[in-house]
Amino acid sequence: MPPSIAAWISGGDFSKQVQPRTASRPHFITVGTIEGRKNHQLLLDVWRKLVAEQGLDAPQLLIVGQRGWQAERVIEQLDDLAELNDHVREIGTCQDQELAGWIAGARALLMPSFAEGFGMPVVEALALGTPVLASNLPVFREIAGDIPTYLSPHDDDAWASQIRAFTGNNLERARQLERMASFRAPTWNEHFERVEYWLATL
Repeated sequence: MPPSIAAWISGGDFSKQVQPRTASRPHFITVGTIEGRKNHQLLLDVWRKLVAEQGLDAPQLLIVGQRGWQAERVIEQLDDLAELNDHVREIGTCQDQELAGWIAGARALLMPSFAEGFGMPVVEALALGTPVLASNLPVFREIAGDIPTYLSPHDDDAWASQIRAFTGNNLERARQLERMASFRAPTWNEHFERVEYWLATL
């Protein structure tokens, strides 16, 4: 193993005022390349349950990210949404300020990933004051502590239950909003200070 150092990266620059964007109904958002490890299939399965229960009153799901690999089944479903047509929206490309607006206006960010290298959308959501529902992965706990609501990426029922609850103003969502007041996102200055100090020691 060559010499190395862990230096957290920073997300988008949201120093400009972010105007929350809203859909026609309450919306949730997931951000990331559409690939197998991101587990978009769980979200599509959950949304079918919600639509079957609630019809047009079901919340909307925004899927932000370009199409990738090992997700053929999910991509086939996105090409033919059928009963999800009025409830799921795919956004392939999104400018930083537009994305920030969609995250800021969401009831929660959804990250049901099987594996993550870092999880930048989690950092960005908490910086924007948006609650997070995430897989119970060590990396998410490292960067976000006990703020998010953690769920198994295999438990459709648990995700559906929390999404129903987060559509309104439940106690768990209120808990997150209270705790994220103390959240401090990493900065690029801190990243480069750490890297440059380390480089000088080589």
